[in-house]
Amino acid sequence: IMTFLGGPRACIGYRFSLAETKAIVFTLMRAFEVELAVPHGDIAKKTSVVQRPYLRNNAAAGNQLPIIIRPVRA
Repeated sequence: IMTFLGGPRACIGYRFSLAETKAIVFTLMRAFEVELAVPHGDIAKKTSVVQRPYLRNNAAAGNQLPIIIRPVRA
């Protein structure tokens, strides 16, 4: 992954790939509605190198963020 990110042998398409990724995420987010499948209070965060969500009532199950994804209705 280091050769993709930086240094003398960095990938010349790095910025292009970031722009493509942002365009795809933007298109998907406009086409779908995303909402939590559980109440907001049931979600907690675990902080280590990065923050990760988990359910307070099911912490033994590990990191999870249950969501409901529906197509946008016009």
